[in-house]
Amino acid sequence: MPRPRFQRAPIEKRDAVLDAAAKEFARHGYDDASINRILLAAGFSKGSFYYYFDDKLDLAAAVLERESTRFLEIWSKLRSPSSKDEFWAELGKLVDRSTAQMHKSPTTSDALMRLGSAMARHPELLARVSGPFVEEATEKLATFWKRGQEVGAVRTDLSISTVIAILQEIKIALVRLLLPHDRVPTPEEFERYVLVHFDLIRRLSEEQ
Repeated sequence: MPRPRFQRAPIEKRDAVLDAAAKEFARHGYDDASINRILLAAGFSKGSFYYYFDDKLDLAAAVLERESTRFLEIWSKLRSPSSKDEFWAELGKLVDRSTAQMHKSPTTSDALMRLGSAMARHPELLARVSGPFVEEATEKLATFWKRGQEVGAVRTDLSISTVIAILQEIKIALVRLLLPHDRVPTPEEFERYVLVHFDLIRRLSEEQ
């Protein structure tokens, strides 16, 4: 993540570099993104960049954190289910709302998809991603899946932490296998990924 001083920088300065980085990652992906092009677009010097960031990994993690916070409102709408059917219906609504949010901003959508693909191939990038969104999302996710166990929707022979860890590894594997690493996926490719992902989540975690 960026150095703490980045959060103390003027908002206009932070937005300038993160906006430029989001566009660069959306257009070129993580591997081919150019720090020089980002700095030129943002009006940043190399000295300023390394004052706030250690490297491109730090910058990519900062972009992921900022763009992901747009999904906090979606997570806040996640209702606690009272039955097995309600649990899976609510999870389906979360997937639908998240997909709709992705399509609201092409730049945000493309940046998240390309950086998400990069995280599946670069564990070091995944390790850099942290912050309030990750903590809040993880807590809400654990609470929701725990409720799934209570209403008989989620298998109880495994701990919630184990279930979530398994599902995370499945997501990473599917991103590698179903989404292209060198371009933004087509709507058809992304839809297939979402459908297969949700199907596997249910098959592997549902109480039999």
